[in-house]
Amino acid sequence: MPIGQFAEASRLSLKALRLYDENGLLPPARVDPDSGYRFYRVEQLRAATLVGLLRGAGMPLVEIRRVLADPTPARVDEYEAGLADELAERRRVLAYVRRFLKEEQMFDVQVKQVQEQHYVSRSKRVRVPELGGFIDESVRALRAEHEPTGPDFVLYHGQVDEEADGPVEVCLPTRHGEKRLPGGEVAYTIATGEETEFPAILGAYDAVAKWVNAQGRELAGPPREINDSEEGQAPRMEIAWPIT
Repeated sequence: MPIGQFAEASRLSLKALRLYDENGLLPPARVDPDSGYRFYRVEQLRAATLVGLLRGAGMPLVEIRRVLADPTPARVDEYEAGLADELAERRRVLAYVRRFLKEEQMFDVQVKQVQEQHYVSRSKRVRVPELGGFIDESVRALRAEHEPTGPDFVLYHGQVDEEADGPVEVCLPTRHGEKRLPGGEVAYTIATGEETEFPAILGAYDAVAKWVNAQGRELAGPPREINDSEEGQAPRMEIAWPIT
């Protein structure tokens, strides 16, 4: 049937059908080589209905492609579980936003000189939900292979949030590491307890950045999170930023 008739039967717009075709979700059965007009088979109505329902549930196209490749209730359950986790995370962020609006976090920002460090590392592009797992896994793997000469730290070569994915570099100082962290002056502050968790940790970054700007200085290089807590103690993290 022609695209107009198929659109009416499937309750999808012409624009939506063209979009799903472009993304490989619902390609037409035939395209007229001269006019470019799309034609569909009646058998495709079930897939069209499924795509429309999933879009109505807010499922991204990439996830719909997975469901079409494996059209089982288990695939839908997996997506729903992810939505529950995402909603819980957003509620946690909103709870912090309420605190953020009521009271200003206080961080003491100082300056110090640091020595050059040789280190080994693992890098990956990750977003906030995967960040903690990647850091923990990388630290364990690096410590299993190398003898550390100091606390592990994380370099953020780009922003990490729901939309941006870094990249993130998990680092372990070693005597003969092939990578080198330059020495020099850094502005830093200490976060403890709940302050070390996202999104509260953002307050520490803001404090350092604001202090550097107020002093007429400039940030120079990626910020680093240094794990400064002892085993069995409350989390303690140093947020340090190279400055000029």
